[in-house]
Amino acid sequence: MKRRSALVALAAAGLLALMPASATADPNNESATFELHVDVPNVAMASNGDTIGITGTGTFAVHPKSVAVSGTFAHHVAGGSTFTGTWTATDLLSFEFYGCGVVPSIGLTLPPDFCGGAVKMRVDFMPAGSTHDNPTQPGEEGVTVVVPGIANFNKIVSGMNHYVRTS
Repeated sequence: MKRRSALVALAAAGLLALMPASATADPNNESATFELHVDVPNVAMASNGDTIGITGTGTFAVHPKSVAVSGTFAHHVAGGSTFTGTWTATDLLSFEFYGCGVVPSIGLTLPPDFCGGAVKMRVDFMPAGSTHDNPTQPGEEGVTVVVPGIANFNKIVSGMNHYVRTS
């Protein structure tokens, strides 16, 4: 089976994206480590109607950059077939930090280590035989995937993920 390398962008926009920029700190200029939890499949769609859903977990850090994140995927071809397997992050490209703990615009208080942001990673996809549920509710959180020369899954369909700051 062929292994494909791709870029994956996960955005935990959710409620923390509503935070005003002045209320958020920026760990992109300091050392920080985060856990990534993608418990509900994050789904993206290519212009040809194919979708890809991913789940996963692991850790990543900024300054210095490091990543240890992996999970499963399901690529649903518009014509009906499905390819499933695993993915592993190989490189942390960037992390845009949205903030932790509080969403002042709606008066919501979260645990102080629950954070929002957008992480971009280079990942390898390895086709296999695993499957998982694929919810269809549209959402602000999700994934985009670019498989160079094959497909650009650039429309977020659904998803849910969060980051937990560990240092």
